[in-house]
Amino acid sequence: MLKLDENNIGHDSSYFMSPDTDGFYKVKVQRYFGLSQEVAGFHAALKGAGLKEMLDKEGRTWMILRTRMNINRIASWMDEYDIETWCQEGYRLYCPRCVRAYDKNSGELLFETQNLWVIMDMVKGRPERPSYIDSRLSYPDPAIRHFDPAFPKFPSPEEFERSEVFPRKDIEVGYFDSDYNRHVNNISYVNWMLEAFSPAFLDTHEPEFMDTEWKKQCHYGDKVWVETRKKEGSDEFYSAIMHLDKDGNEEIAFHAVSRWRKKVL
Repeated sequence: MLKLDENNIGHDSSYFMSPDTDGFYKVKVQRYFGLSQEVAGFHAALKGAGLKEMLDKEGRTWMILRTRMNINRIASWMDEYDIETWCQEGYRLYCPRCVRAYDKNSGELLFETQNLWVIMDMVKGRPERPSYIDSRLSYPDPAIRHFDPAFPKFPSPEEFERSEVFPRKDIEVGYFDSDYNRHVNNISYVNWMLEAFSPAFLDTHEPEFMDTEWKKQCHYGDKVWVETRKKEGSDEFYSAIMHLDKDGNEEIAFHAVSRWRKKVL
């Protein structure tokens, strides 16, 4: 169970179970995203700012807008890990948060996510300023833990080949894709994006970096599909999850830039 230290850094330990893994007993990168979401939610709940509590009592909720994940190593079934998370002082409208996971035995970094969250006023349909939550959260001394929340501008799809390297993949939004916010959970977008890569590519490659941005909400019953482009001469891809708005116009609900390396089994 996540515990806070004297610097308000959350710490936890566990191991990877077989449902976390793929056909090679390697941990699915979706699980890394899920861990990052889970410890963030637990950390906030310990400080009286949990999603369910805020939504039920205050009409506010947490929404993630962007995650930059560096993947140092893909763990395997039964590998034990230590994980830590902290949040930082607000930046513009964002509440920055970092999550790091390490191999429990070797201390090797498995992954790090740098995240930008917002607190959304569900009645007004707009984000609150981070000061809304400041009295409940305390931040580590930047000399102890800190990352720069001024992320680079998200890459343009025009930097990638227009022709689709993998075919367009139509998505059926399932009942279990939705979460307590009554919209598709952020992990489902990551799963859909990865499922659009071919099995032959996924058998031989694994992601080493992912920059993801959630732009619009999707809901059960929406028409959704994935388009994938590749940067010429590299294993870097641009993926866009498209959906139709209420007027039938195509818009980007989520997009990601991912960089891949050869898989070592």
